[in-house]
Amino acid sequence: MNGPAVSVIIPAFNASKTIALTIDSVLAQTLPPLEVLVVDDGSSDNTVAIAEAYPAPVKVVRKANGGPASARNLGARVAKGEWLAFLDSDDLWLPRKLERQLALAGNPKIAIIHCPALDSTYHVPDYLDFDTLWRQNVIINSSVVMRRTVFEELGGFDEDRELISVEDYNMWLRAAAAGWQIRACQQRLVSYTRGIGLSSQLERFVKAQVRNVYAIGKKLNLAEDVVRERVAGVLKEAGRHALFNRDMQAARDFYRQASDTKESLGSKFGVAISHLPPAILNARRWMNNTLEEMLPRRRSVTDSVFIDSDDAVLARRTGDRPILIVVVDAEEEFDWATVPSPSIRVESIKSQRHAQKIYSRHKLVPTFAVDYAVASQEQGYRPLREMLESGECEIGTQLHPWINPPIEEDLTAHNSFPGNLPEPLQFEKLRILTDTIQQNFRCKPILHRAGRYGAGSATALHLKKLGYQIDSSVRPFYDMRSFGGPNYSRSPTQPFWCDTDHTLLEIPLTVGMLGIGAKYGRSIYPVMSSPLAKQMYLPALLSRSNLLNRTTISPEGVPLAEAMELTRLLLQDHPNGVVMLSYHSTSLEPGNTPYVRSDADLANFLRWIEEYIEFFLGSCNGVVSTPGALLAEVQAAPSRPSEQRPAMARSA
Repeated sequence: MNGPAVSVIIPAFNASKTIALTIDSVLAQTLPPLEVLVVDDGSSDNTVAIAEAYPAPVKVVRKANGGPASARNLGARVAKGEWLAFLDSDDLWLPRKLERQLALAGNPKIAIIHCPALDSTYHVPDYLDFDTLWRQNVIINSSVVMRRTVFEELGGFDEDRELISVEDYNMWLRAAAAGWQIRACQQRLVSYTRGIGLSSQLERFVKAQVRNVYAIGKKLNLAEDVVRERVAGVLKEAGRHALFNRDMQAARDFYRQASDTKESLGSKFGVAISHLPPAILNARRWMNNTLEEMLPRRRSVTDSVFIDSDDAVLARRTGDRPILIVVVDAEEEFDWATVPSPSIRVESIKSQRHAQKIYSRHKLVPTFAVDYAVASQEQGYRPLREMLESGECEIGTQLHPWINPPIEEDLTAHNSFPGNLPEPLQFEKLRILTDTIQQNFRCKPILHRAGRYGAGSATALHLKKLGYQIDSSVRPFYDMRSFGGPNYSRSPTQPFWCDTDHTLLEIPLTVGMLGIGAKYGRSIYPVMSSPLAKQMYLPALLSRSNLLNRTTISPEGVPLAEAMELTRLLLQDHPNGVVMLSYHSTSLEPGNTPYVRSDADLANFLRWIEEYIEFFLGSCNGVVSTPGALLAEVQAAPSRPSEQRPAMARSA
């Protein structure tokens, strides 16, 4: 794709833990940059070695430590692009970031184009002027592309080390004051790492902000009263931040300084509040949260999917022994703390052989539910295709909408649940994913799993239209409505039909309840896992007291003994029941998930899988199967009159 020449500048100081993901997010751009300049700012770790391992267009520029402003300036001096794109070494871009921003670059008066971060909750105007920016910096450095001629005209970033962390804000203010236009691309295209936390960090940041206000005021000859008012605003905001974190002494100091700088009622009120006992403030916060919980929540379109146990028709099996199915979420390595995440790295797919050795010993054939990152990249699909061709696995789909074209939606956490997207967009994403799998795996997938288990009211119709026969998106006992997802709290734990003509089989994840109150878990747990209850740590308290504990059959964070106990309980109610073991492909390579951080963790993870399979086949007298084999079995089972009830759920 052609477009303006862009030089990406990444200042890096001891960034070995994050630099690879940052570079990968640039190389994944649909509008490829002219060059990617990693400016090493005197690192003492292996940042340089990691960056130098990348071929062109990645280049490493080395310098003595001087701070991020000096690193960006050096990168700009050697850059060749018409536009300079700034990216911090611990931030990430989504694939269409440059494409969407540079599409707005036609007007030569535009000097800066920025965009909000993925977790941004506020709206910025299409254009920013100096007055708006003076009141608050709403521009994230890693979101900015800047016209190179303007950067040079303004003399680059101010390298005063006391401005570190606000040197970018200084630049945006100078550009706006010079009359250049600052344009916003309204899509959320950046994953931004926030750095303010400890009070010591906050204090340094506030000092830099205050210094910046005085520096800009002096450079632009602003009225003294205007400057003092802005400084007081910075100090009051710092006071509010400290108060929120219950750092009462810091809050008092900031509010007093604000009052000394420019006396106001707000500063005096802040000083008074900061002298209150934290217990009173915590009680007020609890009351506000309680009232918020009592208000009607925004409904998600996933509120009416096939999830209600009162309406579901369970699929009948003809076999009399329980069966074990393994479904692996085959996906990219992404930051679990950031959803949606822009990563498309799939290097961990090659590590699936670790578990495959175990499955081969037990003649178990896992199903890999692959997403677009795996299905579209050769290093993702080739290892799995070789296993597929040798009969060692089956292939299904997993729809991660944030990396699956066409990407026309705002990339937000709410839209990471596929069922929340407009129905035509849902269908087109699934169609493209299905076609990509058919092309690269040379097979037609029949099993689907919605990313983040986010099935919607139209999911069943789309699946049937594309020839799918199995869905595996339901996660029993989980109510995710508080952050935009579906409500599965009343879903069956055994396979059931999603439609009245029994052509789409739902195989839910195996989730259940342990503890003294397990019998009443279906009624109790939805209440105990509400946002308010979580704030009161009720789920943790129930679990630790052995009263009620939600457990999944997965080696990811679940003790083996708990998984075995849950299996025994499930098979008491369903002697020929279906049990699904599930995990993420990324867990088979240390460092990708919270569950496997080291080689020792990986060894324990694999041992968990093997011992659970041996337990199921031995103690439970079970057998192994696949989703496809289960489908064939239940399709062959004779139906009963009572099974003619509709299976689609009522509104949740």
